[in-house]
Amino acid sequence: MLIRKKMINLLNNFSIDEKKRQTDEILSVLMASKTWQNADKIALYMATSMEFDLSRLFEVTDKEILIPKCLPKRQMIFAKYDTEHLVHSNFGLMEPDSMDEVIPDLIVVPGLAWNEQGYRIGFGGGYYDRYLSRFEGSTVSVIYDFQKVDFTPEVHDIAVHEVFTAARKD
Repeated sequence: MLIRKKMINLLNNFSIDEKKRQTDEILSVLMASKTWQNADKIALYMATSMEFDLSRLFEVTDKEILIPKCLPKRQMIFAKYDTEHLVHSNFGLMEPDSMDEVIPDLIVVPGLAWNEQGYRIGFGGGYYDRYLSRFEGSTVSVIYDFQKVDFTPEVHDIAVHEVFTAARKD
């Protein structure tokens, strides 16, 4: 898919200073939001170097932080984030070694591109769409200003409830 390729290229070439500026701005707005404030169990993702940097959120002490664990048949669960109990997944990302599932109140959903309605283009595995199809809590995404794109979602796509992004600085 062209949008996926284009976004990977843009993310890989994103200025470090601008990435930091937008990350700080967006995470401050997210953490001040009612959605964040009302959640006790928050699912984050272990970002790769090109993805949105969530490291500041892992330092939050008043929330229970969860991360995804991939299962067979493109399924996943969320388990408690514990730096002492992480293993490498088949994708090279760190994931919990625990199979103790915890249902989050809020999921911060990763991806590459989002449209105005909150539909997203992810990395193509379908893990999040499968999980979100039966999830009843809140969902948000944090995105850089260039990740909002016009596209038609596919039938199986699930929109996130809120998208937090930075103001464009032209």
